Amino acid sequence: MEKNKASEAIKKTKGETSVKSPLPEVKFHMWLEKDGGVFFGCGRYELLLKIEELGSLKLASENLGLSYRGAWGKIKRTEEIIGQKLIYKKNNKEGYMLTDFGRGLMTEFGEFYEDVFAYASKKSTKNLNRFFEPADNQE
Repeated sequence: MEKNKASEAIKKTKGETSVKSPLPEVKFHMWLEKDGGVFFGCGRYELLLKIEELGSLKLASENLGLSYRGAWGKIKRTEEIIGQKLIYKKNNKEGYMLTDFGRGLMTEFGEFYEDVFAYASKKSTKNLNRFFEPADNQE
């Protein structure tokens, strides 16, 4: 799956869509926890996506409306929980890049999110159609 597809699914659940539907839309925020802490979720996914795109934690955090310290803390907390680095600095003059592990985690989470979102959307459409049938079909 393309990164943009998962990113678009996340935007849909946040209400960032312009498609009008007669049915209510499914909205959710998904995250994974381990040992009482956030392991990974939509916010960290978007942060890693922006770091990869912009090559900078500072620019990524600004783009997402996060403080640099807050973004750094989220990355470090996840790294502590999983025991793997997500980002690294090639040298002092360049910004951050994703590690292979960080890129893989981002990709896997994106695919997992897309699968869950697709299932929830399909299931909700089926179930909600029962409640929002046209008035002439109701008894």
